[in-house]
Amino acid sequence: MKWLERNSYVKVLLAAFLVITGYIFITDEGNTTYEQIQVQHGDSLWSLAEKYRGNMPTHEWIKAVKLENNLNGETIVAGRELTIPLSGDTIIMAQDFEQENNSTEVKVATNNQ
Repeated sequence: MKWLERNSYVKVLLAAFLVITGYIFITDEGNTTYEQIQVQHGDSLWSLAEKYRGNMPTHEWIKAVKLENNLNGETIVAGRELTIPLSGDTIIMAQDFEQENNSTEVKVATNNQ
C-alpha cells in the first residue's frame, strides 16, 4: 500500500481509466450490428453506404468499414467479402432474388424513426 501512496500518478491514471470506461458504457447505444456482404461489380464504398448506412453519416459509415476490413484506401474489389456496420435503423430483409446471370441481390429496407 505504501507503493501506491508514493506513486500518486497511478491513482490518477486509475481514476481516469474508470471515468473513461464509465463514459463509454453510458454513451454507447449498442445498436450497431455487423453483416458480411460480397462486393459486386460496380460497387463502391459510397454506393454501399447509401444502401446500408441507415441514419449513420456516410463518412462515418465508410470510416467504420475501412477500419473493420483493414482497408487503407477506398478501393474495393468485386468478389471480396466485406464486414459492414448496420445501425439499429437499418433492417436487412433476407430475400435473395435470382438474376439472369445467377448472381444474388439482397434487398434492403430502412426503418427511419
